Amino acid sequence: MTPDRGSMSARSLACHLGLAIGCLGLAIAALGLGRTAFAPAAILQALAGESPAATRLVVVEWRLPRVAAALCAGAALGMAGALFQTLLRNPLGSPDVIGCDAGAFFGAILALLAGGSVAVVAAGAFSGGLAAGLLVYVAAGSARTAPSRLILIGIAVGAGLSALNDWLIMVAPLDTALVAASWRQGALAGVDPARLVLGIALLAPLLLLGLAGSRSLRTLELGDDKALSLGEPAGRSRLRLGLLGLGLTATATLIAGPVGFVALIAPQAARRLLGSPGLPLTASALFGALFLLASDCVARLAFAPRVLPVGAVTACLGGICFVLLLLGIRRREATP
Repeated sequence: MTPDRGSMSARSLACHLGLAIGCLGLAIAALGLGRTAFAPAAILQALAGESPAATRLVVVEWRLPRVAAALCAGAALGMAGALFQTLLRNPLGSPDVIGCDAGAFFGAILALLAGGSVAVVAAGAFSGGLAAGLLVYVAAGSARTAPSRLILIGIAVGAGLSALNDWLIMVAPLDTALVAASWRQGALAGVDPARLVLGIALLAPLLLLGLAGSRSLRTLELGDDKALSLGEPAGRSRLRLGLLGLGLTATATLIAGPVGFVALIAPQAARRLLGSPGLPLTASALFGALFLLASDCVARLAFAPRVLPVGAVTACLGGICFVLLLLGIRRREATP
């Protein structure tokens, strides 16, 4: 029996609330985890400015930026993944797979090497992501090319840009190379406060624009002809939502570097949690934030006192999910 609309709404509300509470609870736990542990009460006192200076230093100045960066970058990647996977009609069509994050990082490195300000680095990240997207689009040769072809071209473009990024890091001055190498691996421990503040300022309106575009996205899922009959210009809507996805990807790259597989996993996991036929934007953002923060906690604790880059953890988990998605696609194609 098909669930009624009310039960689906209740399930959706429960999942969204659960993910939000999970993000808040894990954030408080992450502030207390580490070589020096703190109870939740001590954390709240530190956040309120009522704790000793040593506690405030660890909780507020060292750990809080890392937690905030994980939540913000994860939310941006989760929503960007939902946008791209819906627009490309393929669960493999996330921005990290098709090379947009590598392009964003390439633009950011160029701005960093040129000695640009944080705003210039942000502009470089968006320009690099846009250039990578345009390169994939032009190489595909047609707006109506098969999504699988576009994804394969995106993988090739992303691999080339990643190699170029490695070369730039190798030839950069030592101090810049160390910063860029750590940034590339998603080492949230050294997140730059200025980049984080600018990233949060950019992320807030982008998330709101994403929520505002939810109706257009749902209409596009019906097909271009059906969308046009409902008054939704498919071409302009795809361009607008694609640029929004690039902006989210660039913002996440600015904050935490090109962290892989979050944009791939979050939308699919959110869809299964909600039982939704489409990819839910809000739930994808919440799951992305929860997943990246949980991965960072694993990176901090799994081999303590050695701290892993969070990108290494997401790559391990994401690789497994990538294989499962491929097997699922193959199984569906083999089904008569």
